[in-house]
Amino acid sequence: MSDRVVEDYRGYQLVAAAKGASFVGKAWKDGTCILNADGNSLSEVLVLLKISVTKVLEHRAESEPPPDVAQCTDALRAILPSLSDRQLAMLKAHYRAKDRCLTATDLAKAAGYANYSAVNLQYGNVGRLMWEAVPRKLPVGADGEPIYTFALAEAGDRDSPEHEWVWRMRPEVAAAIKELGLDV
Repeated sequence: MSDRVVEDYRGYQLVAAAKGASFVGKAWKDGTCILNADGNSLSEVLVLLKISVTKVLEHRAESEPPPDVAQCTDALRAILPSLSDRQLAMLKAHYRAKDRCLTATDLAKAAGYANYSAVNLQYGNVGRLMWEAVPRKLPVGADGEPIYTFALAEAGDRDSPEHEWVWRMRPEVAAAIKELGLDV
């Protein structure tokens, strides 16, 4: 068994290691140690660090103003290498849409998915990456988890409860897409 574990989590690098008879860990962001933890095992230290990182992100989302264009541009630039071709296709289609408004079904068509359920997962993953880079207060779903798509877009009107939401891309996200030349 290794006496050291390194793991990327929500934009932070977590390092847990055995130190004598105890276990310690640190969370690093951009080369700076942000958090420390100690516990009874490597896995306990990693769990404690993950809980702490999540709390830091949630605190930032609650206390800081929403991200501006420059912050969104930096965040999008940072996450671009992590995006799949289909995720990028959804972002571009959303940007190009009339009034930058699309439903999940429209996004599915743009990315070549059979239906919107894959979009809910994949576009939500893009939103989660954006949120981790530039946290903002997000609505919470019935499961108690943030709805990460709101990091990319706002929900527009629905004709009725059985109709899909129409997602309107946030202006600062659209500006970041244009700034990075992804609008072509």
